[in-house]
Amino acid sequence: MKTRFCEFVRFHMGERNWPISELARRAKITQPEMSRVVSGVRTPSLRHIVGIAEAFSASTPRETDGPLVEFEMWAGRLVRLGYDARREKGCESR
Repeated sequence: MKTRFCEFVRFHMGERNWPISELARRAKITQPEMSRVVSGVRTPSLRHIVGIAEAFSASTPRETDGPLVEFEMWAGRLVRLGYDARREKGCESR
């Protein structure tokens, strides 16, 4: 089953126990705008993808890879899912 961008983001928010307001703050995106992206109402832009990748990579425990590799991992995942989101509409809350 293919994961949607918003499902992926919500899963990782849950792993960190973050409300939308925390992700928005860390990603430097307004809370209403983040809410629309996370709910699937708004298709994520590159700015959203980069902000979310930075927020998640900054909160991921590092062992040997370091921050740049961690950011690239998150950005790569989110970009792939973000492009898929452009072709799909909506992301139902579950």
